[in-house]
Amino acid sequence: MHFSKPSSSDVIVFDETNARLIQSVIPKGLTVSIFKMRPMEFHITPSIIFSFLKNLRHLKFKNSGFSNRSLFYKIFWQLLCVYIKADILSRNPKAIVTSIDNCSKFAWLSENYQLAPCIAIQNGFRLSYDANSMNKYYCQHLFCFGEREIADFPRMNYKVDNFYPVGSLNLSLNFDHHLTKTEPVYDLLVVSCWRGNIGYAKDVEDSMNAMRLMDITLAKYLQSRDLKTAVILRSERDSDQWFMPEIGMTEEGYYKSIYGNLIEIIDVNFAQGNVYPAMQSAEVIIAGFSTTCLIEAYAMGKKILYMNFCGNNKYHRDFKPEILFEAHDDKSPSFNSRLNALLEISSQEYVIKHEDKMEFYMRDPLISPRDHIRRGINDIISSKSDHMETLT
Repeated sequence: MHFSKPSSSDVIVFDETNARLIQSVIPKGLTVSIFKMRPMEFHITPSIIFSFLKNLRHLKFKNSGFSNRSLFYKIFWQLLCVYIKADILSRNPKAIVTSIDNCSKFAWLSENYQLAPCIAIQNGFRLSYDANSMNKYYCQHLFCFGEREIADFPRMNYKVDNFYPVGSLNLSLNFDHHLTKTEPVYDLLVVSCWRGNIGYAKDVEDSMNAMRLMDITLAKYLQSRDLKTAVILRSERDSDQWFMPEIGMTEEGYYKSIYGNLIEIIDVNFAQGNVYPAMQSAEVIIAGFSTTCLIEAYAMGKKILYMNFCGNNKYHRDFKPEILFEAHDDKSPSFNSRLNALLEISSQEYVIKHEDKMEFYMRDPLISPRDHIRRGINDIISSKSDHMETLT
């Protein structure tokens, strides 16, 4: 807790997660500060206290089906949001930018703060089943992956005032242009969907069960084929997410228990973004549950397949049949035949057949999302400034 006014800046990066990534797209000449959320930093000054009290009008006390305990949490959560607004008012920024586009506190801010634009850069593929949660999604301005968000977000009750389809910023910054001219190192790459030490909610249990079924099926497939196969892990070695108490294993231990020596294990390194060159080095990329990485690989022109072993389409209804295998569908080609077909088709023919769907899900990483986002942020700020001047 601080008893001094927070530093003012032209742009506030909301949440320190991916702060360096956000700073790379801020137009030159603008000062930047970070609004820390992990944990939240509190500044207590007379002006912030006055603004906090004034903005208590935003509080909503309707139960709306909540228990008394959850209603208490809802009020406490709103008080935090009111404080965030009071703090930001004291900083008087020209824009607020985040990479956590699905942050509920940012959604609240987008709805209740109008003195500067609230801008989000999409950092993950948003699934329809998540739209049923009580966490609200609202962005005044969203730099999104592609046309899919524009088409599907309204029916998901995700509110976005302005869409800017630019592709994946993370992908574009980690895309290795040299690897586009080299032969694949791996025939198959499995992108791990390991959930880590985050508790065992229903979706976590479902995803881990489905992933295990896919891995067992794939291990049988590999036993009769001479394919160079690798798994790129999802958690960094010995990190907080490395061991899952409910599974009783580390991520590496889990894969070795199923595949033995049939696969090579690739350690993930978030700082280096090595998941992207690993995907570029593979002929076919698959996953046992929904993950953003496969859509990013698809944008690179890679052959991908989401494997649905959940027994229903709850978590996979956002993916088109061309990139989805559904184990519960008797009418679908078999697991083996789907993989064989992907391995046999040339990359050039695959891209020709899938080009429109690739573009639908995500803009080409070669268009430089960073430049588009930087120019877009500058235009949004300029437009807001012109609007505020006409009001005064």
